[in-house]
Amino acid sequence: MVGAGVVEFGVQDGDTNFVKLATDQVLVLATVVAAAAALPPLIEFVIDWRKRRERVALSMDDEAVGTKVSHLAGLDHVLADIADLVDRAKHPAAYHDLKLGNEMLIIGPHLSGKKSLAWRVAQLAGMTRLITIYNPRNSDALAKAKTLLRRKSDEKIALLLPSLDQVFESESPQSDRDEEVEAELDALIETVANRPNVLVIATASKLTEGDDLDNLFGMKVVLPGAAAIVRRSGALSTEYKAVLREVATYYLKRASEAGCSLVGLTPAEAIERILSRAGNAAEVEDIVEAARTTAIYNHRAGVGGGQVAISQEVLEKAVRRVMGA
Repeated sequence: MVGAGVVEFGVQDGDTNFVKLATDQVLVLATVVAAAAALPPLIEFVIDWRKRRERVALSMDDEAVGTKVSHLAGLDHVLADIADLVDRAKHPAAYHDLKLGNEMLIIGPHLSGKKSLAWRVAQLAGMTRLITIYNPRNSDALAKAKTLLRRKSDEKIALLLPSLDQVFESESPQSDRDEEVEAELDALIETVANRPNVLVIATASKLTEGDDLDNLFGMKVVLPGAAAIVRRSGALSTEYKAVLREVATYYLKRASEAGCSLVGLTPAEAIERILSRAGNAAEVEDIVEAARTTAIYNHRAGVGGGQVAISQEVLEKAVRRVMGA
């Protein structure tokens, strides 16, 4: 109805449907345009994701330890020398109070059997799985390895990191080194090496005493011909050496309280030998803990006259393992 001076415009049902249809078409068109705009980045993401998966597949293996065949001609004496380290990985409960991770760095010339030795150690230690990261620079492979180790908490796993010195190449400019990858490696090794079901083994052709790679591993296994160990230069200050003396005294006292005795040498002689090679507190601790490892193994093997004994020979072996010579 139209009143005086008032004009009403009615909207017919047909007009309403037309407006709704037009609006729907605009929305569909906008959605298609947006999807088309997002398609190239999506395709690029999928391609990149597939490439990363392929790189991870090429960078690492997860296989049963029993499938590896190792040939160790000429290295039987090395296996005999590290029997205590193998025993510690195989029977972690017997060494539970040692503050030393289940990790070792095998140093030797190229093609000297480092990986074969690592495989044999994993087999003798009773490991069931072997995770090998062939390219430790691949952060995706490191992340996947960490995930696998977390999932396989009920299995005994060996983590093998071949040619790790290439990641910590000290001769390369610092700009060429990936600090993020180095930090991820550090976190991975520090985290898993303290798990009783994991044994971390890395290999290297050379080592610089006191560098990042050296500091990552408490135990070193040096193969014959491994002459490329660069020694630290410079003497320690008198003040710092006094601090290290207190550190050595503390750890030897703790070893004594745990039932480990010095045999054939006095505490003062043991401390002087440790300080003749150790350059920091961590190395002092590692030397004492390495000596305790051998002493516990000898006791378990019936050597030492019923004592858990650190002799001069045991201490020398500990110094050699921690310092690489």
